[in-house]
Amino acid sequence: MTLMIRKYLKSISWLRILVIKCRRVSYYFRVKFLIRLAKLYQEREIKRIQNNTIEGKKINVVFLVLYRSIWKVDLVFKEMMKDERYNPCIVVIPRTNTVDPLSEAKETYEYFKSKGYKTKLAYQDGKWQDLELVNKIDLVFFSIPYKNTEDKYLINSLYRKVCCYVPYFEQIDKDYDVHFNGLTENLCWKIFQINKIHKDIAAKFSYNKGMNIDVVGYTATEPLYNDSIVESNPWKCKNLKKIIIAPHHSIDKNTDLSNATFLETYKTLQLLPKLYENYACFAFKPHPLLKEKLYEHPEWGIERTNKYWKFWEEQHNTQIENAGYIDLFKSSDAMIHDCSSFIIEYLYVNKPCLYLNPNVRNQLNAYGVIGFDAITKSYCNNDIIDFVEKVISGVADAPQYEQNVSLIPQASPSKSVMRILNSELFKIKDNEI
Repeated sequence: MTLMIRKYLKSISWLRILVIKCRRVSYYFRVKFLIRLAKLYQEREIKRIQNNTIEGKKINVVFLVLYRSIWKVDLVFKEMMKDERYNPCIVVIPRTNTVDPLSEAKETYEYFKSKGYKTKLAYQDGKWQDLELVNKIDLVFFSIPYKNTEDKYLINSLYRKVCCYVPYFEQIDKDYDVHFNGLTENLCWKIFQINKIHKDIAAKFSYNKGMNIDVVGYTATEPLYNDSIVESNPWKCKNLKKIIIAPHHSIDKNTDLSNATFLETYKTLQLLPKLYENYACFAFKPHPLLKEKLYEHPEWGIERTNKYWKFWEEQHNTQIENAGYIDLFKSSDAMIHDCSSFIIEYLYVNKPCLYLNPNVRNQLNAYGVIGFDAITKSYCNNDIIDFVEKVISGVADAPQYEQNVSLIPQASPSKSVMRILNSELFKIKDNEI
């Protein structure tokens, strides 16, 4: 009987492997077909746009945004606002993996309206409308490539349009299939990538071999090193040391780069405002998904999670940050975090940084290793205390690179995006832009 069971289980495992392989082969051919189909539609759409521009018509550009903290193309949007040939519009769409998608969307809508940006909410007449009913479309910019919204706002529904994507994070890990070989990465007309490392990864792992990639630098981090000033100082206590605490959401440990340490460090992090109430101000900037995941966690739940968040709202030297991070980073003194993207992004301000997970180096690509090796790592909760004390004393280490590194591209990323768009859509040569 035992032998029969083993043979049966073995046959099931082989069957599962066969099913997985068949699914992969099927997905491969489906994506390859869609790549060719999308290219045909894009060529037709580009000709239509070019003809419209000859007639003096503006290019209608839709920026799809789920929530404000993933907005990475602010300077591109501003460049389009200054160019009378473009008609840019932010369309706020629902994030389906949150407790209240409509309330979050309305909050996001109000945020962008307050900045003076042309903004529309896709929720009209009691339902989430098809995109073409919300705004005229020539060009679409995606904020994220994942299925975190309704299907009608994803690339598999919009590949007939001229679509672009700027990565919403720095892409520093080795999960290449997820970050470089999804439908968005394969079907978009243009992917505006950060550097040659990413282009080389795409050439190896994407079904389209990265043929739609233009390397421009990262538009999200451009304001961290250009000559723009801090528009508004977000800190509650401006005379104290300003330290950002940014925990990641990956507490479920279901990926190779599940780098979150929140369940091990939350108590120590909560001690900091009391320990240093006269010396430091702390901005709690959790990943937007962390709260929802804690709501579902068996040892946390809604009440405990809300109580923890309330703590960071109410202390005289604490605050919660849910919006963008440019002004927050530029006006800060240090950061404590376990977010993957911030490993690179905080380097641009050249300030002390403590990374809470010292065990992820092997999961990082060459770009991620540059940042990881440059910053201080925490191996226990006492290291967090030591780091804060060094920040307050002014002796904490800034990033220390093991090689000659230049993160800043020669040209402005946002202007490079515009140069490429103008060249393709208006048939303008580089020296005429």
